[in-house]
Amino acid sequence: MELAKQCIYEIKELLLQSPIRERLKEGSNIPFKDLVSRQLNEAIDNIKSLENNKNSPLKVVIVGEVKSGKSSLLNALMECKVSEVDVLEATSNIIEVGYYKEEYEKNTDYISKVRLNKEFLKKINIVDTPGLKSITDKNEQITLNYIKNADLILFVLDSTHLGQEDVFESLDLISEYKKPIVGVINKADLLDDNKDEVLEYIKDEYGIYIDDFFMISSYLEYQDAVGKNAVIKSTDIAISNHTELRKNFIDLKEYINNVYENCESLKIDSIKYDLESIIHKEIINHHDYLKSILIIIEELKKDKVTLENKYDYINSKMDFEINDWVNRIFLSEELSKIKIDLNSSSIYINENYINDIINIKKIELDNLFFSEWDECLKEVSDDMNEDIKKYIDSISYENELLDTPSFKLDYNKTEINEILSTVGTGAILGATSGGIISIYSAAIGQSATSITISSAMMTYCPPLLIAGTVTGAVAKVIYDKVKIEQKNKEILKDIDDFIEELKLKIIEELKSGYNNSSEEIVFTTLQILKNIKGICISKYEIEDIEVEIGSYVNNLKKFIKN
Repeated sequence: MELAKQCIYEIKELLLQSPIRERLKEGSNIPFKDLVSRQLNEAIDNIKSLENNKNSPLKVVIVGEVKSGKSSLLNALMECKVSEVDVLEATSNIIEVGYYKEEYEKNTDYISKVRLNKEFLKKINIVDTPGLKSITDKNEQITLNYIKNADLILFVLDSTHLGQEDVFESLDLISEYKKPIVGVINKADLLDDNKDEVLEYIKDEYGIYIDDFFMISSYLEYQDAVGKNAVIKSTDIAISNHTELRKNFIDLKEYINNVYENCESLKIDSIKYDLESIIHKEIINHHDYLKSILIIIEELKKDKVTLENKYDYINSKMDFEINDWVNRIFLSEELSKIKIDLNSSSIYINENYINDIINIKKIELDNLFFSEWDECLKEVSDDMNEDIKKYIDSISYENELLDTPSFKLDYNKTEINEILSTVGTGAILGATSGGIISIYSAAIGQSATSITISSAMMTYCPPLLIAGTVTGAVAKVIYDKVKIEQKNKEILKDIDDFIEELKLKIIEELKSGYNNSSEEIVFTTLQILKNIKGICISKYEIEDIEVEIGSYVNNLKKFIKN
């Protein structure tokens, strides 16, 4: 055990030297700070738990379906009434049974601590957990913590009610913690003569998870235990014909007694498994952290190229629309009317009239402009999420791990990555995916469900209103000339020149405005994407992290080899 203590200490010290943890401790603004903090804190919490529990009694945890007879099994093992049976499982607490010379029971939130003066409880604690389907959100984490810290799992199955999906799901989960699992096939007294068939079926179904099986009747064993000192009444039904089940129960107690006798070595094995599990998850977390950053950087580069291409396309389209409208349509009808009646020039060649025309068209152009960018950003967002989903779906760890402590898996039925990809890249990339629209919306304090990207972007890039142009001064000169020289054809040339100059001015103003707005949208969107992805460090810092993580992971692998 001293060697185990030293190993726990050394690994804990090594974990604290993680390049990511050191940066977090320094307060560095590294990518995915909150998410990676939770993952790394979990590893430290787990190893601290090992450190605190290395001298604690061996923990045997009873797990199983609702009404499978877990409570009666606990009572039978204790040979006294510890847990109520036939009660609503969803309201039952976790029951932790341990040793104390003065017996007592203490109830706290979701946990009943029972202390009995029984010798074997000095080295073994037994915990009865709620039925699988009755584990509530409130007691789920407590139950999982007991399972994580267990040294032996007694998984109770109702022999009269087999094949439940939640059993497979629970065994999948428990097997990840690499704990020895014993199958207790309960209520076998209710079976007919098909016990061997049931046993074979259970072995075939659950044998990849469970080390050994014991077919028993905990109810009969408990009744037998408490009945030793009882006087049978004439109205009682005495059951004695369960010799085979009695032998199985004795074998189960001997199995647990062997655990008691060998608890030191088993506890060391349990600590070894737990340490290897912590190290492997630590390796995965660091591989994933670096992999996620590199993936996101590549995604940002791709998004930047996409946005720049859209920038060129949208600007070209807006240039065409502006040129076409200004050169072909703008004031063309009005000029025709002026040529017929010079006096009408005062109606058309004035600032209010011209700006009304420009602003009406401007609204149309704005709608086109923001519609194009709206479509573009939706495309970028959809592509981004689709690419991230592909990355998550293709996560593979097999080549990144050393000899993982063996899972009880049938490799023809189970994909190893389904077990291993429970942390890391999937979580990080999943957290970084999402629509650009929600960020734009949040920036202006509106709901993402009630706003379009267009209206959000218009907050950053408001419509470009062309007002205060030269039309006022020029129009006044032309109007004065019209009043003085009624039929002077030179005035028509002045009007033509004025309109041509105005067209150039409008084209310049509109193109410049939309170009600036496009630049603003590209810049803002890239910043938003960086914020979504949490990328806030330079490529040189990333290179440093890559080298440091490689060295750190190699040091972790040495512990597994040893």
